Amino acid sequence: MQQATNNNNQHAIISPSSTDADADDISSIVSYQTDSSISSKDTNSVRSFSARLAYEFDNLSMKSDSASSAVAAASDEGSTSYMRYRNRKLIRVDSDIGDDEERIFLFEGLLAKERSKLWDKMQFWEDVFLDAVAMERDAVGMDQGPIDMIERYRALNPSEKKRLVDEEDRLLSTMLYNLISFMVMMNVECKEIMRKVRRLLGKSHVGLAYSSEINMLLDNLRSLQGVAIDLKPCGSRHIRKQSFVVHAGTDTNGDVLFMEVCDDAIILRTGFGTICERWWYEKLINMTFCPKTKVLCLWQRKGHETQLNKFYTKKCRELYHCVKEAMEKAAARHNVPDLGGEFPVQDLKTGECGLLQVTLDGINLKFVNSQVFLGLKTIRKCNNVDGIFLLEEYSKLINY
Repeated sequence: MQQATNNNNQHAIISPSSTDADADDISSIVSYQTDSSISSKDTNSVRSFSARLAYEFDNLSMKSDSASSAVAAASDEGSTSYMRYRNRKLIRVDSDIGDDEERIFLFEGLLAKERSKLWDKMQFWEDVFLDAVAMERDAVGMDQGPIDMIERYRALNPSEKKRLVDEEDRLLSTMLYNLISFMVMMNVECKEIMRKVRRLLGKSHVGLAYSSEINMLLDNLRSLQGVAIDLKPCGSRHIRKQSFVVHAGTDTNGDVLFMEVCDDAIILRTGFGTICERWWYEKLINMTFCPKTKVLCLWQRKGHETQLNKFYTKKCRELYHCVKEAMEKAAARHNVPDLGGEFPVQDLKTGECGLLQVTLDGINLKFVNSQVFLGLKTIRKCNNVDGIFLLEEYSKLINY
C-alpha cells in the first residue's frame, strides 16, 4: 500500500499497488463485528463496502475535482493551510497538494456515503488496540518463551531492566498514539476518544515519560481532524537482524532451520517461522566454526550444564563473523569489557597452576613460566569429564 510521504505524512492511500498483507488488514477491519448490538443495517453497510468501493471513489473523484477548483481559486488569494500535530507541537502547515494532484485516503472511502455506527463502538477500538499490541509483541519476540524471559530479566542489572521496561512502554505508547490518529480519521467524538484512551493508558501502566506524550496529544485533540496526526512507525520495523539458512547437525541431512542474528540473542526458527530456540548472548560460552566442514558450533550454558549445538551452513564464515559482531555490540551496550572470563586451572602433566582466559578470539593459557594462546581456528572441541576440562586441538590434546 502506498503511503503519502510529503511532510512526513504516513497515512495509507488507496492504490492499485496495494499489497496482499494490507488488503488482509483492511478486510479484517472492515468485516469486524464487536458485539451483537450492531444492527444488521450497519453490518451490511460495512461488509458491502468492498463491493461499492469503486462507486464511492468515482463520487469522491467528482467531489475532488470541484474541491480542487475551489482550492485553486483560494490559492489566488493566498496559500491554503491547516493544523497538524507533529513532534509534540500543534503547527500550521501549507497544503502540499498541487492543483493537478488528486489524493484520496482510505478513511475517506469509509466515510464517503454513510458513516457506520461501528466506529462509535468503543469496545471495537479497544479490541483493535489489544490485537495490535499482541501482533507487535509477537513480531519483536516479546511473547516467545515468557518463563525464559522472566528468568533473564531477574538476572539483568538495573540499567538493563530499565531498558526493557522502556521498550515495553514505547511499544504501548506507540500503539495508543496511532490508535488516536485512526479514531480522529473516523470522526469519533473527542470526548469518547479521551475517555477510552485514558482508560487504556491506565490499564497499560505506561510510565510517565511516555504517558505524558499521549496526554499532550489528547490536550490538542479538538484542533485536529482527518490526517492531521502523523503516524508513528512500529518498533518491529526498526529491528536489525540477519537471517541464515542452516541445517541441524553436521551435514545437509539435518532439518532446515533459519538462524536470525538479533541485537541481544540468536533466534532459531523452523521452516514455518515458529521460534524453536532462542539463545541470549550472555549465556553463550563459546563459538567456533570449521571452514572445511562448514559447521558452526555453539556452546550454551543451560543450568549447571553446557550444551553443544552444531549447524551446517554454506555461509559458515559469514554467520560466525555476524554473530561475533552482534555479541561485541551487545557487550559494549551492557558495559561489559569482554565476553568470556577467567578460570583457575592446573596442568595435569606438569601440575603447574595458572589461568584460562576465554575471549572471542580464542583461549589464552597463562602459567607462571609460560603462556599459550589457542586461536579459535585451531580448537577442535572442548568438554568437561569428571571435573577435568579437555581442550582438543587439531594437532594435539591438552588436559587441565
